[in-house]
Amino acid sequence: MTVPRVSPEADHDSALGAQDAGPDGGAGDGAGDGAGTRERPSLSAAQNILGRAAWVGSEVFSPPVLIALMLVSLAVVTDPNWVVTTVISVIAFAVIPQAVAIAMTLRGRATDKFIVNRAQRHLFYAIVMASTLLGAAATLLVTESAWVSWACFIAVGLVAVVAVINTVFKISLHALISALTAVVIASAFSWWVLLATIPVWALVIWSRVHLGRHSRSEVIAGSTLGFLAAGVLLLGAGVPMG
Repeated sequence: MTVPRVSPEADHDSALGAQDAGPDGGAGDGAGDGAGTRERPSLSAAQNILGRAAWVGSEVFSPPVLIALMLVSLAVVTDPNWVVTTVISVIAFAVIPQAVAIAMTLRGRATDKFIVNRAQRHLFYAIVMASTLLGAAATLLVTESAWVSWACFIAVGLVAVVAVINTVFKISLHALISALTAVVIASAFSWWVLLATIPVWALVIWSRVHLGRHSRSEVIAGSTLGFLAAGVLLLGAGVPMG
């Protein structure tokens, strides 16, 4: 069971409150232990830095953002019709799922836009599957890239697999998508890009655990499925793995 974590702002406020307390936990008069007084601001600063890093990992590198980056990368590098391909695929695979999650949150059908409650994900996956199927069909009609074609097949397969897994286990979508895109984006440009994308994946999975949104087993499961999906995509598209 995942234990909710206190928000970075709350951590910061708590640390500031601790500065005003005396050595015995009571209200201080400013004349406490000098060493303790020096350590408390440092602890607060460290918590603030960790909180900001966790926010970046979860929000800046959220699944819709990474999916869009991956699709744009594949289309630009491999598809002569990259403009049309990008518009269709990004709308179907990134924009619509994010819009559905936000709408569910606003209507009270989900606790937040990342739908961390597994019981709330069933409706989300049903709608996203419809969007993914339609988007994949439309993309396959215009793309000339084997990479993009296989990305469509992988998208449909992943939604189906994750929806089934969700009936018994909550898998981390952040971990899944960050692992998938880390490999695929690097393969589209150069394997040296892994030096940038793998740290992003590491930041993302750390942030989900740090924020209390997922357990270690959930991010491990998501990452494993993401890396496997990336391997299938590259093998299917005939991309050299070295």
